[in-house]
This record gives sequence, C-alpha cells and structure tokens, in this order.
Amino acid sequence: MSDGIPLIPVIPQALREAAHRGTLIPFVGAGASRLAGCPTWAQLADGALMACITANKFNHGQMEQIRHLSPRMKLSIARAIESEHALTIDYEKLINPFDGYQNNAVGHRVYRSLGKLSKTFVTTNYDAWLDTEILDPPLSVSTDSPVQDTVATPRVRRRIANVEDFTPANLNQENCVFHIHGSLVDPAGMVMTTRDYIRRYANDRGSDDPTRENRTLTFLEVLFQHKTVLFVGYGLEDLEILEYVIQKARQQFPSERPQARHFMLQGYFAHEYELMRSLTQYYAQCDIELIPFRRDQRDWGQLTEVLEAFAEAMPARAPLELQVQMEMESYLEP
Repeated sequence: MSDGIPLIPVIPQALREAAHRGTLIPFVGAGASRLAGCPTWAQLADGALMACITANKFNHGQMEQIRHLSPRMKLSIARAIESEHALTIDYEKLINPFDGYQNNAVGHRVYRSLGKLSKTFVTTNYDAWLDTEILDPPLSVSTDSPVQDTVATPRVRRRIANVEDFTPANLNQENCVFHIHGSLVDPAGMVMTTRDYIRRYANDRGSDDPTRENRTLTFLEVLFQHKTVLFVGYGLEDLEILEYVIQKARQQFPSERPQARHFMLQGYFAHEYELMRSLTQYYAQCDIELIPFRRDQRDWGQLTEVLEAFAEAMPARAPLELQVQMEMESYLEP
C-alpha cells in the first residue's frame, strides 16, 4: 500500500486459499446492484415516498420537510403510509426500473464474475441478480463476424429468504443465495424500517427458550466463524450495519478470535490514500482486511474490472468434504 492505491489489487493469499478450499462466501451489498442499474438506498426511499404522493397519500410539502432524513427513516415512513392506507408500493419497479436482469450488460459482467468466486452467497440486497448463475457468453466461430457478447441461459440458484432456513447445513449447500434482509419475491417480508432491523438483529440467544433463538444471528455467527467472507459493494454508509452484524454475531464469544479472516473490496480515489489507511486500521478491529482499488479512471466501474480479475485468478470450488465434516462436528460441541 506504500506505493499508492492499485487499479487491480493483489489478491491476499488467505483469500486464494479460501477459494481453493471452497470456504469463500461473497457478502454482497448495494454497491454491486447499483452497477447493475438498481437504485441507491436514497433513491429507493425517495421512490417509495413518490409512490405515496402519486397515490395521494402523501404530498410534496411533507416530502420537503423530511428530505434530510436517512433512507431508512424515509422507508419507515413509506411503509407506515402503506399500512395505514392499504397501499401497495411496486418495489419491483423501483428496484429494477429498466428490466436490468435481461438487458444490463454491466450487470451481467459484475454478477458473472461474482458467480465464479463461490458456490454460495449472502446478500442484504432485495433484487434477483444473485438468484441466477450467469454463464460465460458463447464465442462466435464465424470468421465473417466479430465475437458477440451474447448472454447465455442462466442457471437458477436456490433463493433462501425465510429466516427458518438460515441454517449451518444450508450454508454448505451449493448454488444457494441467502437474502438475509428478504427478497422482492415477498415484499412484505423485506427488512427496510428501523423496527425491521431491530427485530431481525434482536439478541435473544442468551435465553434458555429455543423458540426465542435469533436464527439470523446464529447463522451469521457460523458464517463468520467457519467461512471466509468477502464483502463486495459496501461503503461508508454501510458501516453501521457492518458493525452491528459482525459484532452482534460474535458477542456470545468475546474471548475467542474468529477461525477465518475476512476481506472487503473497497474503492478510493488516489487523493483518499490517508482515508484508506485509516479505514484499513478501522476494519482490522472487526477482523476484516481491506482490499483497496483505485477509482480515478472508471469510478465505481473499476469494481467490475477487479471482480473479473479475481474471478479469473481464483475460481470457486465446492467445499471439501473434510472441511464440511469438521464444521458440522463443531456445531455439536457443547
């Protein structure tokens, strides 16, 4: 890092080894979906409120009064309006406004590369980009026409959005994606409001009553202890949720260090070198190694180049049987 921020970072050896063992799991955030044409959190929140205005259940004056609130607070207001007036906001249209799953070339590049890094994924996103495996496009063999980047038929992954299915056993299943904040398939179940977050991450695991177990925290605890996580598409605005998720998931075992090291891909401009250094130290406190890349040439589009380079260098493998056996045995230990 002393030579500046690279366009394509060197892959840490521990990350390569995790991919080789089949224990690498990408944890995908909104930054990846934004490259694929989905809105930012702020755009989603404002879009939900505009839907309320269109339905004559809110007005522009009220919108102006709350324009400085956080996206989560705005979404909480929009959800409350939905409930009060029996209104149905079309979140599918808001989150995927341009039919991006079929026609977004950048989205296909991003999620094709992500799909090569692992067999299992975790995401806080609601969209369906991870729900299918996007294959490499077929190469044209014609000498009369250039190679065309046509989209191959994707293969469906198992979508897991029900908290009851957040289990260690499912974490070792191939071709799965865990939507820990819900999915567009069930808009009512999406974690969006402040109350939703409190309920999803409430720490009731100290209770002797198994019915009060927080499946999400148990799942995340297993994830961070036994897998190597690569955070992709998270930024400064996500620090709060990252702190909460990681520290909450481990707080039952404050004296133990995790068995796996975790990583975060993050982009910075060249003049943000000192910020990057400071955040490297900050993330280290959460047992996360920052992998920085330089945004000056292509802005966040550089993440696409980085993912493609990583996918070529460390393609995914299925978890080794011995690795899975060791993990399952550890779950049975008192």
